[in-house]
Amino acid sequence: MKLRNQLLTLSLATLLVPWAGWMLVQELEAFLRKGQEEALLATARTMAEALPDDQRGALRLRAVPHLHLRALISPPYVDGYADDWLGLTQGVRFEANTGDLSLTLLAGRYGDQVYLHCRVVDPTRVRQRAPGGHSLAADGLLIFLRSNRGLVSFRVQAAAPGPLNLSSQGEQGGQLTGFWLDTDDGYQVELALPLAPEPGGNSPVEISLGALDMRDYPSGPRLAGEAGTLESMRPASWLRLVSADSEFRQWLSAVGPPGTRAWLVDSEGWVLAGSGNPPTPGQRQLTWVERVIYRGVAGASLEPGGDRPEFVVRFEEPLVDAALAGTKASRWTQDPDSAVVRNAVAMPVTLDGQVMGAIVLETTTDGLLLVTNRALGRIMLTTLALMLVLGASLWWFASRLSRRVRRLSGAVSEAMDDSSQPGPLPLTHDRDELGELARNNARLLRAVAEYNAYLRKLAGRLSHELKTPLAITRSSLDNLGSQALDGEARRYLERAREGLDRQASIVRAMSEATRLEAAIEASEWDEVDLRAVLRSCVEAYRGVHKGRRIELELPGEPCLWPCAPDLLAQALDKLVDNAISLTGPEDEVRVRLVRQAEHCQIRVANTGSQLPDVLPEQLFDSLVSMRERGAGRHLGLGLHIVRLVAEAHGGRVGARNLDNGQGVEFTLSLGA
Repeated sequence: MKLRNQLLTLSLATLLVPWAGWMLVQELEAFLRKGQEEALLATARTMAEALPDDQRGALRLRAVPHLHLRALISPPYVDGYADDWLGLTQGVRFEANTGDLSLTLLAGRYGDQVYLHCRVVDPTRVRQRAPGGHSLAADGLLIFLRSNRGLVSFRVQAAAPGPLNLSSQGEQGGQLTGFWLDTDDGYQVELALPLAPEPGGNSPVEISLGALDMRDYPSGPRLAGEAGTLESMRPASWLRLVSADSEFRQWLSAVGPPGTRAWLVDSEGWVLAGSGNPPTPGQRQLTWVERVIYRGVAGASLEPGGDRPEFVVRFEEPLVDAALAGTKASRWTQDPDSAVVRNAVAMPVTLDGQVMGAIVLETTTDGLLLVTNRALGRIMLTTLALMLVLGASLWWFASRLSRRVRRLSGAVSEAMDDSSQPGPLPLTHDRDELGELARNNARLLRAVAEYNAYLRKLAGRLSHELKTPLAITRSSLDNLGSQALDGEARRYLERAREGLDRQASIVRAMSEATRLEAAIEASEWDEVDLRAVLRSCVEAYRGVHKGRRIELELPGEPCLWPCAPDLLAQALDKLVDNAISLTGPEDEVRVRLVRQAEHCQIRVANTGSQLPDVLPEQLFDSLVSMRERGAGRHLGLGLHIVRLVAEAHGGRVGARNLDNGQGVEFTLSLGA
């Protein structure tokens, strides 16, 4: 991985900053919600403990079984429908033992008039027969009313949907009006009762009501409700009609905290009084971005929940159930559309150790949500700005550092290609680590250049110094050979002469390399067709090395190039001689001339051999040989001469193994 990419990857660690900010905002939001919850619970506890004694006494009266009468804003139109009860769908539900018969009862009061709405689910209805038939075998309602005036009972039946005008069955008398409405799964009956309960409950009115299913008549009816058997015409249990007390509402409005909705409920969950208004539509609505952010902050700790209706009749939820069981409870909800957060708490109201009701408070935490969003927004904006600045700075620094490293690397590579005359390196005046590296590389390259210069001069010095000892040795061997020697001595003499000849050939090679360096400067240059030079040389090689396959490939067009033909011929001699000496008679040597846009290449390839395990550049150094076959090991000046010729023509030399181990190819490039 490149350096700037490493630094860029390292800069991703800055993502820990927004993550830490996110966690901090979550902790802040949880802390604020916990504080608000504790404050709301403390308020509800204070209100429960501050309930006046007379109100506590009224709650005690609610402990008996009762039917809550909701205060109606307007008298409902008695037509069997419940749509004019202003959404009061919460009622008392009774079911028969079999489960397919049920009765749902709504009760309300307007002025001194009590209204009932009864919805009966009865899949097997039995209608009242025409006049003269048996009326007891019809489905209907059985109602008992008891007050200080006595006991009154009514049996509600109808042969067809429509208005009802019924008289009581008993000595006390009384009438009620209503309406019978058939439905797909049963029927609905809306009634206006002849008696109204007293507001304070001093003269209570009690009711017992049941729905009759006569499909099994005469073996016996089924009953859903509180009414007794049909034969006895007596109720099994009574429900006291209880109205909302205005004193409860006044007290709740006086002590309820501002901006909070409050309810006082009895032990059955019926609302006795309520204060406060639901949020108005004119409040600020959050943007979708703020809603998404807050949902992410709050996580799964908030339940979905919308606005409560303006008129709550009864609480049927775990929050109030827990309070009526004697345990304080709290619940957080969030509107899925507006993301408004609400906190509702419930606190039990006890009397003599017994739970008589509960205080329910609900507040909308717009301020909490806005504080959280504002804090998160600031953290995110600050973090984003820091990340952008830090990322751009790291990228600029990494790019600058990468450019400096590439400059230094390129300069070192060029100096290594021309190790005899290394140029000045960049960054040598910088004071950082790269400057120190550049200065160390410059010293190393100077040392290498000095060493190469020493090696170049070594061959000439050695050849000059060895000429006199070799001449003395040769003359001594000649004098010794003129003497009479036995066979054993003559054999040693011949071996000494062979060694001396090899030493003389080495000296001649070193002298040749030395003379070539001097001849390069004095050589004659001309623009010639390289095809003619290569064709002439290859024909000579074929004549010298008869029986060897030496192929020549030339381009179709002339290849004119300024050069020293004698030097090129000498370099080609070394390459071909090297290829032939390293291969056998069955191998092939191929000479190719390749013309490219800005340079020419002479390529000499042979089969049957491979480069040794050394760097290709080292093969062209002085005193380095790759020959391991043929007449022993060689001094290694031939390829060095090829390098000198290539450098004289502004080019370079190279060597590589052919694909699939087929052989070796040497390349002499001119002008590149």
